[in-house]
Amino acid sequence: MSAETRGKWTDLISGVGLEIADVFDQGQEEYKPGISQVLSVTNGEGAQRNFTGKTGASRLKKFDDGDNMGEGTRHKTYTTTVVYNNYGEYIEMTSNTIVDHDYQEELDAMRDLSAAGNFSQDESGMQIFNGGFSTVEEVNDYTINWYGDDVPLYSTVHPTTVPGASTNSNASSTGITFGHDNLETGQVAMIEQKTDDGKPISMIGKVTLIVPPALRREAMEETQSELNPQIDTDNTQQNAINVFRGAIDMVESTFLGAANSGSDTAWYLTIPGKNKLYHEVRQDVDLNQDVDIKSKTVTYTVDARWANYVRDWRRNWGSKGDGQAYSS
Repeated sequence: MSAETRGKWTDLISGVGLEIADVFDQGQEEYKPGISQVLSVTNGEGAQRNFTGKTGASRLKKFDDGDNMGEGTRHKTYTTTVVYNNYGEYIEMTSNTIVDHDYQEELDAMRDLSAAGNFSQDESGMQIFNGGFSTVEEVNDYTINWYGDDVPLYSTVHPTTVPGASTNSNASSTGITFGHDNLETGQVAMIEQKTDDGKPISMIGKVTLIVPPALRREAMEETQSELNPQIDTDNTQQNAINVFRGAIDMVESTFLGAANSGSDTAWYLTIPGKNKLYHEVRQDVDLNQDVDIKSKTVTYTVDARWANYVRDWRRNWGSKGDGQAYSS
């Protein structure tokens, strides 16, 4: 928050501005955004941004002595258009309320609004996963800017800009439920993802499993148990080590559950820092005020500006987890 903004409060009743500033800061400290565990959190600029990319060069080609080397070919990928969105709320206080020092309720509201600014950033970022099986941009009242290939983030038929190349998949076509063997299926599917021109991709980084609260216990067992946690009726796996322990991290979010318009069955794999999923802040959570001289009402606003967007589908994989056929 800038000193200029707080300087305006000196024109108001003595001490009130500083008191509101204090509870605003308290709210910022009470809730810290946690989406950086799965999304890249960056700072934005301008009103709108466009991102595109290109495939890498082809494999090196063998050539005989005296012959020319083979020419490499690169292709442009799809474009993501990013538009920043405004989010905010306000509270009002009359001058009499301030003079009578009867504004504790408003102070509590300001602290709550401040915390809600960070809380909302978490909630909005997780909508990338909630909306990942659709191309609808408005997901639970937040806007998501999707990768420009016109299919969902989690799709069985990602198209390519490369002529003659095959489509790609990063989703379960059968909605496999979460479990030991199916976790391996998802992990292998992500490892075998390819570039638009059909080349293997680098999987540098640690895979993170993302689940709703309803899958919390199973996810902890899969990522933290020393031995294979899967129920084994014939004892063939009784002493097998759990290969996922230490190899896969786990993140749980209440914003992904059915209680918050998500899903209690869907689960996701990603590689944070490599996954091209972004929460970009154009304006951080800020507090401002204005006075209506005729009504002697003071209005305090808390607002921010950010965008959530996807620049590529690779290094991500998802399943609806409902056991139903999926093709999109």
